[in-house]
Amino acid sequence: MNLETLFRQIVTGFLAVVLTIVPREYFKARLAVRLGDQTPAKVGRTSLNPFVHLDPIGTLAFIFLNFGWSRPVPVRPWNLRKRRKHFLLVSLTGPAIGMVCFLLYGVFARFLNNSELVFETLSKAARFSLTYALFSLFPIPPLDGSRILGALLPESYTEWYLKYEVYGVLFMLALLFLWIMPLIMNPFVKFIEKLTIIFTG
Repeated sequence: MNLETLFRQIVTGFLAVVLTIVPREYFKARLAVRLGDQTPAKVGRTSLNPFVHLDPIGTLAFIFLNFGWSRPVPVRPWNLRKRRKHFLLVSLTGPAIGMVCFLLYGVFARFLNNSELVFETLSKAARFSLTYALFSLFPIPPLDGSRILGALLPESYTEWYLKYEVYGVLFMLALLFLWIMPLIMNPFVKFIEKLTIIFTG
C-alpha cells in the first residue's frame, strides 16, 4: 500500500467513522436526558462534536479493520423515570440508529457517485453503521447488547452488572491486541461488505 492509498483510507475511514458514531451516540444521549437521566448532558455527550464520542482505539479499528466502537454514553438507569423500560429503550437506540444510517448512507452513496471520494466515504459509513449496529448487540460490556441484557435482568442485579463495564472494555482490548477479535469478526465484516456493495450499487 503506497502513501497516497494509505492517506485516502485514513481520510475516508475517519469521515465514515464520524458519520457512523455521532448520530447514534448523540441521539442515545439526548433520549437518556429526555427520559430523566442528566448524566450524558453533564459530561458533554449531548453534543454533535465528534471528539466527545470517538474512542481512539475503536476509531483506528474501524479504519483499518472495518469494525470498531465508540465511547459508551454514561447512562444511570436509576435516574430514569421508568428504570428498566427506559434503560432498555436507550440501549436499543444505538443499534436502531445504526440501521437507519446504513439505509440512508447506502441510498446517498447510490445517487452521489460522481465523486469517488464522496462515494467511498458514504459507502464506508453505510458499512460501518451496519457492522456497528450488529456488533454492538454482542453482550460484552460496554456494548449496547450488555446494557440490553442488564435491562432485562432483575432490577436488583442491574446496578451490580453495570459496575463491571470497565472490565468488558479491557476484555475487548485484550481480544483485539491478541488478534482474536479480528479473526472472529472477519467473516462477519466480509458478509456486510458484500451486502453494502449490493445495496449501494
